[in-house]
Amino acid sequence: MAILSLSSQVAMGHVGNSATAFALRRLGHVVWDVPTTVLSFHPGHGRPEGKALECGAVSAIMRAIVARARPDMIFSGYLADATNGEMLARQLDRMRVDAPCRYVLDPVIGDAHTGRYVAPDVATVIRDTLMPRADIVLPNRFELGVLAGMPTATEREVTEAARHLLTLGPKTVICTSAPGPEDQAHVMVFQQTSAHRISMTAIPDAPHGTGDLFAGVFMARMLDGMPLHHAAALAAASVHAVIGWSRALGDGDLALVAAQSALLDPPLEAEITDLQPRAET
Repeated sequence: MAILSLSSQVAMGHVGNSATAFALRRLGHVVWDVPTTVLSFHPGHGRPEGKALECGAVSAIMRAIVARARPDMIFSGYLADATNGEMLARQLDRMRVDAPCRYVLDPVIGDAHTGRYVAPDVATVIRDTLMPRADIVLPNRFELGVLAGMPTATEREVTEAARHLLTLGPKTVICTSAPGPEDQAHVMVFQQTSAHRISMTAIPDAPHGTGDLFAGVFMARMLDGMPLHHAAALAAASVHAVIGWSRALGDGDLALVAAQSALLDPPLEAEITDLQPRAET
């Protein structure tokens, strides 16, 4: 399977495509990674060198790739500029005229710790232009609230917000940082007729890039044919293992090279709870 992945890229460390594409390739998939920005390292480590690519350059790279071969899936993460979102929407519409093409959207807008860290027009194009075209949306709790225009402080509120998004186009909404006890990390997977909670022990002070890594492992498992809540559970378990390994090494980045075995076979399993159990007959 081939995935066209539009996101940021760093020369040092593992965030954006430098995490997502690594996981997809390690798990056996072809990735055509298209950068929206190229930086020396994540800004959390200090002022990076590099720049955002102009939309014309990003668009030209995508057109050249698609002219040679069609991807099985398109993924987008950090857009850098609203024009990249508008361009991606046009590309999706053109490609879908000829054949179906699944689209997974990681709506990179912000997080609960730092708030919104993209321009308002980027959040708007994600919400109004890309989300209705997406098959699967992977927001954290903060981003889910922005997209739905609803509070997400409790599990009930997350459920209501995700159910609202399902009426706007996406077939699946996965909240990657759902609320719960402080000693646990939760992922919640919503589809039209199902809902699942995935739980693992929380590890504090995770490095940057965990959402990007989750997206890569999740897509790889999904493309292998797993049910989406099982793919999300394996992705959560892999991210949990990589965080633990990274904390032990202590260099401030995801230790993906050292911990890559955890992508294939995470040492711990996530707990899956069916939130809509079927009545016995």
